[in-house]
Amino acid sequence: MGPSKRSATVSRSKRTALQLFEGVVLLLMVGCSPSQTERSPVPPGGHNSTAKRVDAIDLEATRIDSAIEAPETAELRRLRKDLSHWELYGTFQGEKTVYLSARFSEGQVIREERYYILHEKLALVRIEKWWDVDDPSHAPEPKTSQEFYVDNDQEIRHVMEVASSPPVSKTNDAVRPAAAWVERSHLIAQILLGGGKDANAAQALDAFPEAETSQQ
Repeated sequence: MGPSKRSATVSRSKRTALQLFEGVVLLLMVGCSPSQTERSPVPPGGHNSTAKRVDAIDLEATRIDSAIEAPETAELRRLRKDLSHWELYGTFQGEKTVYLSARFSEGQVIREERYYILHEKLALVRIEKWWDVDDPSHAPEPKTSQEFYVDNDQEIRHVMEVASSPPVSKTNDAVRPAAAWVERSHLIAQILLGGGKDANAAQALDAFPEAETSQQ
């Protein structure tokens, strides 16, 4: 073999060895590098975080508000019933409850409850309580507004606002059972659909879960 051929063979050997070395280094780099999940960790709570669930419920509640304000259709029917101290109203899609409201008045005290139901599950409860007086400053108590966000029969957020001076606002994300609100919404729907004696049902409604609204 001549000098030029030996030089070419050595050169090819060096290139082959270099390519093998680069391949090993590349494999080591791939093996030691973090995975895609490790490089971009999912933040705590991920897509199921309370804030995102609350935003989704608010969006659906807005959609329901628009639906109940629109003219009645064959798909959506509205029912109303007046009882002693109570004005009940509901929107139903067939036999499925979409929205309920219950307005209680006794003397100068007025309380309005609103229930938003998504896919036959309670999602949001809004409650307002105030005194019907000419001058709000003369009311025994300031107006209070509360929102209970519910996911899978669990209360995930409670927001309370008091129209005091100065105003007070509190938010509690402690998870608690929402059984009292679920049962109450079922009772209101039952009365509107005529599935019970009005007198007995109204008496059951009078037992308002004050303990639920006072916890923060």
